[in-house]
Amino acid sequence: MPLPYFPVESGDYKISLGLKPQKTGCWLDVDEHYTSETKLKRELFSSQADAVFTTTGDATGSEAKILSLVESGLSADYPELEVATPVEHESPLARAASLVQEDLILMQQTGEDYILAAAAVCFPSGWNLADKVGQNLQTIHVPVPGLNPAIGGSIDKFFKNLKPGRVVERFNWGLFDDPALFQPAWLREIQPEKSHITAANIGQNIYFRVEKQTLQRLEGCNDILFTVRIFNAPLEEIKADFEKAETLHHSLISMPDALRHYKAVAAYEELLLDYLKS
Repeated sequence: MPLPYFPVESGDYKISLGLKPQKTGCWLDVDEHYTSETKLKRELFSSQADAVFTTTGDATGSEAKILSLVESGLSADYPELEVATPVEHESPLARAASLVQEDLILMQQTGEDYILAAAAVCFPSGWNLADKVGQNLQTIHVPVPGLNPAIGGSIDKFFKNLKPGRVVERFNWGLFDDPALFQPAWLREIQPEKSHITAANIGQNIYFRVEKQTLQRLEGCNDILFTVRIFNAPLEEIKADFEKAETLHHSLISMPDALRHYKAVAAYEELLLDYLKS
């Protein structure tokens, strides 16, 4: 199945919130990979328990609300789906995340800040969940070059003003040299450099990775559910569409160097740009 989303805007790259109302009534995104991805989640909860789940221990009530949201969403929008068997876990959030392809993050208001209070993240894109628990939004976003100065204040304001009953979505993207869904920073750091990637095969070995993100305020409280759904495609799929290849190339060359190094695989930048331009 072709990549369902290509969230690269035309023109010069700029950091923006990019938040829009959810286009459909369903905030969960189920596709043909549902069975394999939920199976992988169950395996990760078994083999990488400390890496894929974290909590401050103060969010059990909101976790139960999220589990109810997930179960009702699957029942209403995918009534024919054979729902996965949930993991055996004391956390309702962990059980909820094992039922869907989305990773689930609970942001809880503490004073003037929102902090990451609990999360079940099996498919991180180059970051470590353990580093984020208990941190506020601006601290969480420190590794992204230029993000806090550009939109950090707007993100804080949005979280405080999100209306109950409203689901919004946004997209993020990056380029990776591995199609694996489970890519925490610590795992990437110990992997050997992929010296086999060349100009002749870069289209098959670099992957365009999309994050579909949604946010919604939980009923009866200020807590917010943040979801992340991963989609992958080899770069050759983007290259096959001239307009997409041109848009991605321009976006990469028009963003600041530090952000391009963050978004793309630094070791292959020259190959990437030449491949997209050719």
